[in-house]
Amino acid sequence: MSESLNPEQLQFLYNSAYDSILELADEQGIAASSRQEAYGCLFGRDSAISILKLLEVYRKKPDTKLLEICQRTLLTHTLLQGKRYTIESGEEPGKFIHEFRQSNYERLINRPKPWYVYPDKILRNYDSVDATPLLLIAYHRYWQITQDNDFLLRVLPSVEAGLKWLMTDGDKDHDYFIEYELPTERKFGGLVVQSWTDSHACLTSVEGVFPAYPIAAVEVQAIAWLALKTWAEFFRDRVDRKRFATRLEHFADNLKLGFNQRFILRDASGKPIYAHQALDGHKQPISTITGNPLLCLWATFRSAHGNQEAIIESEMMNAWVERAFSEDMFDRHAGVRTMSQLSPTFDPSNHSYHNGSFWPVLNSMIYEGLVRWGFQAQASALRTASLLPLTHFRCPIELYCSVEAGKYTEYISVTGKKGCRQQAWTAAAILDWLS
Repeated sequence: MSESLNPEQLQFLYNSAYDSILELADEQGIAASSRQEAYGCLFGRDSAISILKLLEVYRKKPDTKLLEICQRTLLTHTLLQGKRYTIESGEEPGKFIHEFRQSNYERLINRPKPWYVYPDKILRNYDSVDATPLLLIAYHRYWQITQDNDFLLRVLPSVEAGLKWLMTDGDKDHDYFIEYELPTERKFGGLVVQSWTDSHACLTSVEGVFPAYPIAAVEVQAIAWLALKTWAEFFRDRVDRKRFATRLEHFADNLKLGFNQRFILRDASGKPIYAHQALDGHKQPISTITGNPLLCLWATFRSAHGNQEAIIESEMMNAWVERAFSEDMFDRHAGVRTMSQLSPTFDPSNHSYHNGSFWPVLNSMIYEGLVRWGFQAQASALRTASLLPLTHFRCPIELYCSVEAGKYTEYISVTGKKGCRQQAWTAAAILDWLS
């Protein structure tokens, strides 16, 4: 560990992260950021990733407060799960919610194309393609760690509905990929990009052209594959659900097959070296180099027999890790970038939200994947690189930019909006790194 990270700094950072988790939690669950910041409400994606991180913390260092927060949040999401088709919000049966606001949504409705508010005056938006598989993984992980069968019985109907959504409405054109689109017939506003890097700029070409829908993001395929594999194994042991387990396994196998045919980026000799950012609506690759393919290592399926598998074959992983730790992607003082410096759309300024900035949550998930597959040296380097800026900012910051080696700056949009300084999934990542 670098001398820049002394025990006092790390203890302060741990305490700050722990206190943030408690402050962000209420009777419904854990908010994505503080109530005074932009994301002070429940978000499906943020909830799931924060819970998965907190469960890792609990596994290493049991804490009933953290476990109770995880349970409350998961149970709330079963209540918010889509029940019907509401095109103006993106709601679909079985799809888990993206954003839930009972108040403080003025900035989303005071715009040329306002977001949809339900008749009960609550803003429910479902424009997230990965909240559903992430929450499905989180439900299983919670039960796996706690063996709480009462919890399991309460959530199983929601789990089955979410899995069915993945295999139906989640697959827009029936090719076994999980895709998203913003329907042209929608009258209200919504998210143009619905994977975790949800800024318009991260997919727009240097000529300003946005790809055709539906879009299949690289990391979403790996996460969905893991959700399907996980629950297929679970249902296979239930006598009355074996056919459902077979259906899940069939979809997962075809997803993996298609992924390795279409998403893999190869060199001139045909050797696999990395993965495309996404496929557009014409099944053409969007070949921007990002940090997201490394999430394929995070999305590791561990069978009940102790075997582990990823959506890519293990022999590809050395090349992927080597690419991600090249100079254009990895900064030893800041972590893995969201986007390569060699990309035509790389933004070196502090206005970059996903086009070259650094997100602790991304790096924490990459770190987990590296550890799972034995890349210990790279994992250690990434942990140090990620903790350095966090000790600089002295808070669980949402994201940051690096203008030069060891010099950090906060993100600020061109309209003056700053990143959050109390972000749940960053706080959970810090606890995981330091537990």
